[in-house]
Amino acid sequence: MPFQATPELAAFVRDLPKTETHLHIEGACPFQLLKQLDPIKHSQPPPFWADDFRYRSFQQFMDLYVQYCSEFYTDAKRFHEAAKIILKNCVDQGCRYVETSFHLPTLLYLSDDGPTIIDAIRSAAPAELELRIFAGMCHNDYKDAGKDLIDSCLTWEGLDGIDLHGPEDLPLEPWTADIWEKARLAGKFTKAHAGEFMGSDFVDRVIDDLKVTRIEHGVRSIENPATVERLVRENIALDVCPISNLKLAVEGIPSMNRHPIRELFDAGVLLTVNSDDPFFFGNSLSEDYYALVQELGFSLPELAKLAANGFQVALLSEESRASYMSELQDYCRLHGIEL
Repeated sequence: MPFQATPELAAFVRDLPKTETHLHIEGACPFQLLKQLDPIKHSQPPPFWADDFRYRSFQQFMDLYVQYCSEFYTDAKRFHEAAKIILKNCVDQGCRYVETSFHLPTLLYLSDDGPTIIDAIRSAAPAELELRIFAGMCHNDYKDAGKDLIDSCLTWEGLDGIDLHGPEDLPLEPWTADIWEKARLAGKFTKAHAGEFMGSDFVDRVIDDLKVTRIEHGVRSIENPATVERLVRENIALDVCPISNLKLAVEGIPSMNRHPIRELFDAGVLLTVNSDDPFFFGNSLSEDYYALVQELGFSLPELAKLAANGFQVALLSEESRASYMSELQDYCRLHGIEL
């Protein structure tokens, strides 16, 4: 990506204690594992890593997932191998806490069940990393065998939460609100993708219907001042992925310097910074932070505030949260920053 850093900024971002709360494990597939799987097919870096590459549609993005990664994620062992590299990469970039998700209906085609996949991912986490695992599902997945799978996942002890993802323009079916409520009653955290390919009205609807307090992306909330005000008033967080939004050509983001994260931040919306699907965008979490400085004028204290937001929304005990915040505050003081 063109978002580079001075040595000083790179060091600051690398060592800044932070979180990654929007990371799809399939979309973060390590390229070295794909090359091991098929050295001929993956002899060259994928074309979507080019700086000027833009996806024509979300369907193109999904088609490329099938082309590149679906053949890799076939069993628990593969999920473990990928997670081991992905999560170490997060730690190497200063992450103390990560939320990652896997696409739940994938399990319909695997020999391993959900708890086995979850255990495989969790056992790959470095000892120093706090990991939370989510099952993602699309708007139209609650049917046939998928219905039983979704019902069943709410009983899995190792699953921390559920996430609604996939094409936003599919109808939001009535089952979704029911499952999201049952998930919370079962002790699972709930979040949902919105405000990426649909506008601010869909953000409002997801909040109303699904009662979520975390929105993945949510950047098109900027289209309606009332929605922005609501996010602030109700303390609803947006897990934003700047480079992802740019390369997916989200409406209103023709270039990084037009990304609404600046306006949302200035309006007081609770925001976190994340990488989303780094294999498909050729990015790293650090580069997302660099982009905010390079193109949107974020200062080091503002980067620290975004990192602090991650710990604020993280699914942590209050004791752990206080410990991470203390570490972050100590780091900021070394750089003359007061949170």
